[in-house]
Amino acid sequence: VTNPNDWVCMMDGDTMFMLPDWGHKIQKYVDKFPDTGIFTCYASRCHYQPQIRMGTETENIDLLYHRNQAERIDAELDGQVKIIDHKIAGHLMVMKKSTWTRIRPVVMQETRLKTILGVDTKISRAVLSAGMKIRLMRGIYILHYLRLKEGYDYKKHLQ
Repeated sequence: VTNPNDWVCMMDGDTMFMLPDWGHKIQKYVDKFPDTGIFTCYASRCHYQPQIRMGTETENIDLLYHRNQAERIDAELDGQVKIIDHKIAGHLMVMKKSTWTRIRPVVMQETRLKTILGVDTKISRAVLSAGMKIRLMRGIYILHYLRLKEGYDYKKHLQ
């Protein structure tokens, strides 16, 4: 039996943390803002501009560039959050079990007989509809491949 106050970190399969202490960083945010519906973070690439730090070179293929971005963002913004009041991309979602239990019926109904595309939208909208907050962990940055070679519109792998 799991505790309703346990948290889970869900990530897209084409993402990676660039700093080794990412788990401790997420725990700091969870401890500081325990009433959050979903946490997300900055990414190197994303369909939604608020989840990309201004000035990020989204087409940059240099791994060291992204490591440096993560270090810079951590140094400048550690512990800071930004409220997002609309749907988010699910490259990283940190959610409490009790939040999932609360929104699960809505998400399951809306995603029934659909593909995986858009599930993050359904989850984030359900969280907002339930009156909970989505917080961007401004001090955390992940590398998100997001069809860097193929282009944003490539979806053949999703069929």
